[in-house]
Amino acid sequence: MWLAAAMLAVSVAGCSSGNSGSNGDNTEKLKIEMGKLQQENKFLKEENDSLKAALKKPEGASGNTEAAEPQEPASEEATTVAADPGNDQKVIVKSTPLVIEGTGEYTITKTSFGKKVSPSNPGSFHTYYEAKEPGTIYLAITLKVKNLKGEAMDADKVADVEVTYDNKYEYGTFATMEENGGEDFTYTSISEIEPLKNGTLVFLAEIPDEVKSSGKPLYADFKIEGETYRYTIVK
Repeated sequence: MWLAAAMLAVSVAGCSSGNSGSNGDNTEKLKIEMGKLQQENKFLKEENDSLKAALKKPEGASGNTEAAEPQEPASEEATTVAADPGNDQKVIVKSTPLVIEGTGEYTITKTSFGKKVSPSNPGSFHTYYEAKEPGTIYLAITLKVKNLKGEAMDADKVADVEVTYDNKYEYGTFATMEENGGEDFTYTSISEIEPLKNGTLVFLAEIPDEVKSSGKPLYADFKIEGETYRYTIVK
């Protein structure tokens, strides 16, 4: 567009030079026309420069393209895990050692229900626990622990255990520790497990009779070294 205006201006200037013998009026008119064309030419050049500048403007000039791009949504898998904490629940399985390096090896060896709980190899004189409240029994979970620390492990700090029935009824537990090869029970508060030695603890929860035979979900959460591990008894 600007090029066409420039060519027109050159053409008019050539005519003016070829008619130098014309009268003064014609010369004056040509000067006026020349001035107008130069003015229009200047305007068109400015407009053309403006258009060129607009065309050269980077695509992101209207805003920060990178910042304006929508953030990539979290993956479906990550969302599912966040929405359903059960997906990443740590577990402990019966007869399978749970090893925490530098701390201990934990193995659930037995789960039982009963009105009375005795040590695994009761001696002629031994301690036992009996559910006194009518309509209740004990759920007993036996945990064998090997101490992997460089020092003695306090038996009463091995684990905290809570039992949940039907996904809503919660029961606390207390622990006792076997001694003399399972001939008797002793208090965890006065017991230790020496380095690289084993100790056998029994966690007891007094629960209603119906829990044993209902078939509804039943699990125990073991809190060990700040982490919670779920032991599923009935799914």
